[in-house]
Amino acid sequence: MSRSSRFRTARALALAYVALTALAGLIAGAQGSSLAEVLVFWLSQPGLNVLYVFVLMLLTVAFGDFGDFGGGGGEPGAVGSALAGGLGAAVNVLLVRGAVCFLRRVAADLPVCRKRRTPLG
Repeated sequence: MSRSSRFRTARALALAYVALTALAGLIAGAQGSSLAEVLVFWLSQPGLNVLYVFVLMLLTVAFGDFGDFGGGGGEPGAVGSALAGGLGAAVNVLLVRGAVCFLRRVAADLPVCRKRRTPLG
């Protein structure tokens, strides 16, 4: 399998994961099913937590409470569930990509580091 085909496959899988998670969030939010929403939020972890801490909490501190944009009663509604699930999944994809890039960099530098540590004599 060539490198470009692996990249295409990885991109397609990442896009499918984000799209399916967002679609499942939309369906779960429209049905109001608590079990389906729990599954969507579980599938989008830990990206959803990163999104809450580094984006939504900072926006709330900066601009105050946004009010109730959801379905009423503090529930996020269909669009809110789809948005939360999709964005959490997108952050997960970025976290995995960053980890893979880091591991590739370490693997590329490892032989050079081993050559430097050999004794001179």
